[in-house]
Amino acid sequence: MAITLQPGQQLPLNVQLTPLPVEPATLYGKVTNAETGGNVVGAVVQISGDGGTYSDTTNSSGNYQINNIEPGTYDGLVTHPDYEDKTF
Repeated sequence: MAITLQPGQQLPLNVQLTPLPVEPATLYGKVTNAETGGNVVGAVVQISGDGGTYSDTTNSSGNYQINNIEPGTYDGLVTHPDYEDKTF
């Protein structure tokens, strides 16, 4: 759309913008024993930040996957009763 302005003319122009859809993010990985390299089953991987708090528990292969995360900045924590906590 083009507009034509005349000398000295004042013309209001209000514009509405439609936000682009925000595609959610996914965080996934594996938790292993630092000494043996073995899988850690039942570890809780949690992230907290701009978009809230999300978590998942590792499966029998030590894998976790957190889906539908709102993009942003997060701090992470991995906990398990038999291991030291790990932050990231």
